Formats: sequence, C-alpha cells, structure tokens
Amino acid sequence: MLEQLQAKADRFEAVDLVVVGGGITGAGVALDAALRGFDVVLVERGDFASGTSSKSSKLVHGGLRYLQQGDVALVREALRERSILQRIAQGRVEVLPFLLPIFTKDGLFPRRIARALGSALWAYDTAGGWRIGRFHRRLRKSGVAKMAPLLNSDRIAGGYLYYDARADDARLTLDVAATAVREGAVAVNYCSLTGVKVKSGVVNTVELDVDGSHISLQTRCIVNAAGVWAERVDDLVNDELAEPLPALTVRPARGVHVTIPWELVQTQVAMVLPVPGDKRSVFLVPDKPQPDGSFDVAYIGTTDTDHSGTLDDPACTSDDVDYLLRSVNAAMESSVTRDHVIGVWSGLRPLVTSDDDIEGRTADVSRRHRVDMSSSGYVRVVGGKLTTYRSMAEDTLNHVERILGKRKPCSTHKTPLVDRNPRLLDTIRSNTSSSNFPLHSTLTEPEVLYAVRYEAAVHLVDVLTRRSRLHLLHRDLAMECAEPVSFIMQQELGWSESTRQQELQNYNDLCHSEIDAMREGIR
Repeated sequence: MLEQLQAKADRFEAVDLVVVGGGITGAGVALDAALRGFDVVLVERGDFASGTSSKSSKLVHGGLRYLQQGDVALVREALRERSILQRIAQGRVEVLPFLLPIFTKDGLFPRRIARALGSALWAYDTAGGWRIGRFHRRLRKSGVAKMAPLLNSDRIAGGYLYYDARADDARLTLDVAATAVREGAVAVNYCSLTGVKVKSGVVNTVELDVDGSHISLQTRCIVNAAGVWAERVDDLVNDELAEPLPALTVRPARGVHVTIPWELVQTQVAMVLPVPGDKRSVFLVPDKPQPDGSFDVAYIGTTDTDHSGTLDDPACTSDDVDYLLRSVNAAMESSVTRDHVIGVWSGLRPLVTSDDDIEGRTADVSRRHRVDMSSSGYVRVVGGKLTTYRSMAEDTLNHVERILGKRKPCSTHKTPLVDRNPRLLDTIRSNTSSSNFPLHSTLTEPEVLYAVRYEAAVHLVDVLTRRSRLHLLHRDLAMECAEPVSFIMQQELGWSESTRQQELQNYNDLCHSEIDAMREGIR
C-alpha cells in the first residue's frame, strides 16, 4: 500500500479525498467512497482499529438503554444496521442471547420492575429487534438458573431473554478496510497527517509521514474521521480555510472491560447486571466457546466515565476494576477478585456534546453522530457507535458529494465484506511447520504469517491485540507467545535482532503498564 500511496503522490494529480482515521468510521467512509467511484486514500497514524474500534464491548446491538432514555430513532437505526451487518458480514456477526435477571427486593417479587422490563423489551422488538428472527421471552426462576447456575438463587425471581449480536470489532474494521482496498482505495497504517496546505482558502495538499519518510499528496477533500482525536485534525486544517467548520467539543468517555476465567461465572448466555449504588448496568459476556459447551473466558464491561488524561492508551485503574467486579459479585454466588482478572482493555468514546451535555454523566450523553461540512473541502464526522458505522459513512459521503459532485448511490448495504481467504491460509499452512515456533492453540504460525502478509500487521502488538484477541482475553498467554511471534515476524519482515528486542520490550512495557495501573490506580 505504501508504494501505491507514493505512486499517487508522484503523479502530482489530486485524489478525490483523503480520510484521516483508520477506525471503523474511517474504514467505512473509505469503502463507501470507493464504491461510489471516488479516488480515496485512507491514512491511520497507528494501526487500523488501534483506538476505540478495538476496545468496544464487541456488541452489534440496538442499545436497550437508549430506548429507555427515549432515543427511539437511534435504536431503530442501530437495529436496522445490525440486520445489514448480519447479511454483509455473514459468520462474523453472530446472534447473542442476553439474560436480564430479575432480582427480589426485600424477599418480594418486584412486579413493577418486571412489567417495566417486559414493556421495554416489547418496544425493543417492535423497534427492530424482530429483525434478528427471534422475540424476547419471559423466564421462570428455574429457566434463569439453568442458563446461569451461579446466580444468587436466593435473590432470583425470574428474568427475560432477548437477542442481539456480537462481532470482533477490530476484525470487522480490518474487513471493511480490506473491502475498500478491493474496490480501489489505498489504505495505509502508521501514516501520520503532519500538515495541510490550503490554496485560496480551499484544501489542496496533505503532508504525510510514514516511518520518517515525507509524502505530499494533493487532494480535493479531507474527511476527519479521527474520533476522540478529531480536534487535533481540526487544528491542522480548520483555521486556514475560507469557510472553517464550527468549533467542536468532543467529550471522551472511558469504557473499561476486564476478562476473567469463565469457570468463575459459568453463564451460558450474556447477562445484563445492575451495578449496586449506580443507575447503570454492565454486560457479562462468555467468550471462546469450547467443544463441551463451556467457554474459556468471560468479560465484563463497560464503565462509562469522563476521561481527562492522555487520549493514547487510557489506563484501566483499580477503581474501574472494582466497579465492574462489584456488579458480578452482587449477583453471583462466586466471589471474583482483582487477582482473577486475566485481561483488560480501555477505550474512549468520542461523545459529541452541546452546552447542556458538559455536566452530568457521560452515560446520559447521546450516541448519535454529527457530520459538519465546509465547501472549502473539509468534512468532519464524530460520534456514533460501532453498530451504526455504515450509516454514518453514508451520511458523510452524502456531504462529500456536495463538494465533489455526485458519482453513484450508496451500495454498502448490499456489498459483502471481505473475509480472510481460506485458500491463502491453507497454502501458508501447507508450507509451514508450526513446530518451529510453538504458540497457543488460539494463535498459530500460519495466522501470524497471514496477518503480516495480507493484513498489514507491522508490529508485534498488532498481531497480539488486533489480528488476534489473545492479549485482551488472556494477557499471560499473550506474553508467553510474544517471543515466538517476534521470531516469526523477524523472519517475515527482515527485522534486525535489535528491532525484534525493541518490539518485545514495547509489548512488555504495555503489559506491565496495564498491570501497574490496575493495582495502583494510575490514570
């Protein structure tokens, strides 16, 4: 991809648009643009999905709580997009049953709460939940106990079962970006926007840095899809424009998840659990299913709090961990402690705020997106959620077309996303002796080679955290695999020994910073 980027720059002909930000939103914009016939370049200063788009709850859902907040339109949009994603990403967006347990209050059955939950779920089904092919249903206490045997049996009064979906967020982002490339886009990770040249008040050239190499690329339009970093891109672009965009305030909200061994909770379905002392709930989601019907791990999330620290790699603190574990321990008969936590991830949601949203809980701020457009060749998209990335991209491209002229209607709703190529994987497997580099069963040498050759994995952390999820789900196992993976990447990428050692050091520093923050409460 770097060679193709350089070739475009060397032609001294302007591309139609440069998309800044290689998360799910930027990848979606690049795909929509390519399908509409635009000459598009996607640049990401880190790895694809290395920001918020690899650190979500991994859910493709309507958002039951948004319905309870009265945002029916957002829920309808998200449930429609969930259905589209199930179709265009078959096998990667899977149905996930959710259990909503009903707990007794002072030993009595809370009839008012049960009726309210039932009404909310009927409204959810009516808003579009039915598209998944199943409706919610009421469960007796015995039905709840069968699905989640370690729930506190003395407090369970019954429950509801409803259905949503989940996906590997980083994998989805990579697939969207790969589909954009298939349709003619150029996508380059580890490529930073360092400056913008404006001619007569209109966007003219972007200045890029790729591993110390400088590239000037002429463009007719810039799309800012940088998420919580959107204001940084504004600083490079906005002031010089004849028609600058209005000032933007992004309120970063930190969302933390922790992973624990599944045997501590033993739930067969995802659960929605209330947090004692707070008006919020968290998800408990089993993951990595095993042949015997059990699971390997479960994760808990998410927090939803203001973040005032660095935007890069926000930490998961001891307070965050305690908050999440409190909800599980209040509902379960088992006791989960910090020592049981085997993985963490922490991401920042880019919430678009108004003056009314500056105060109060981030959980109450809308998850709707916002698109701003300048006729000077600058479009900015911020907010939204993983599930609605495709409709956000469509909205953004509709604004871009007002600058560049209309090409084709949006077709992302009917374009299947690229998946890993099984024939290429089989070819790698047939030419590889995995015994040379023993890894964990969930990460094989052929998969590492595939990630490097076909999925733009450049650094050790790319493979361990985004091309696989080993670091998120079991950090200790990922640390054990780090050295053999580094040897594979060294051979494939031609690293020097000092580069390989530095990659290991960088990954170990990441692991230890997570451990220290969780223990000491460092933000």
